[in-house]
Amino acid sequence: MQLPTTLTVLLAAIAPMVSAYPTKAALNCRKGPGTSYALVKTYAAGVDIKLSCQTTGPSVNGDTLWDKTTDGCYVADYYVKTGTSGYVVGKCSTGGNLPGLNSVQSAHAKAIIAQAKKDAVGHHGCSAAIATALVESNILVYANRAVPSSLNYAHDAIGSDHDSVGIFQQRAMYYPNIAADMDPARSAHQFLVKMVGISGWKTMAVGTLCQKVQVSAYPDRYAAQASKASSICSAGGY
Repeated sequence: MQLPTTLTVLLAAIAPMVSAYPTKAALNCRKGPGTSYALVKTYAAGVDIKLSCQTTGPSVNGDTLWDKTTDGCYVADYYVKTGTSGYVVGKCSTGGNLPGLNSVQSAHAKAIIAQAKKDAVGHHGCSAAIATALVESNILVYANRAVPSSLNYAHDAIGSDHDSVGIFQQRAMYYPNIAADMDPARSAHQFLVKMVGISGWKTMAVGTLCQKVQVSAYPDRYAAQASKASSICSAGGY
């Protein structure tokens, strides 16, 4: 029996709006919008995936959109054939940005905060990591043409300071694992490992602690970011 036209329209209107699009390649789906989040599953190349919403995150080949699938995880929009570089479904509710940060910076900062929690360094250690990230890169992932392999990883910008890469501008000569250097959480772990090896780090002023880890030519910059870093860590739940 054919449904009346008005009822057909009504049913269409209340049906959930979910769109399916094919993947361009084998594609990792993560817990959050960015490569620093844990892997949930992998989709094969050419399969249709259903998207529930989209949000912004770290750039992948110039595309900052990330798609949330109906499986509840996120994929880089760059590898999904949506036919556009813009939104094709509604925006995700991500809980908002952290104080003074945009969506890209917030995603990276949340990854750093999560790693600080995992490494159990407390609010003090978190503040030191975020203050350093603010000073070194404004909490953005930098590749560097002097380190060609860094260009193969997701990045937000390209820098040229010696062989420094990533959010913490870790020098490749001292931190040769470029994959870790270019990953917000893993690079934060490298920073924190060095930090906890410093005698008295738990009571040391944040600015002084950052300088002890980074050994910067400009040692006074970190203290100026300590208060902002503390607020970011607090807003991030630490």
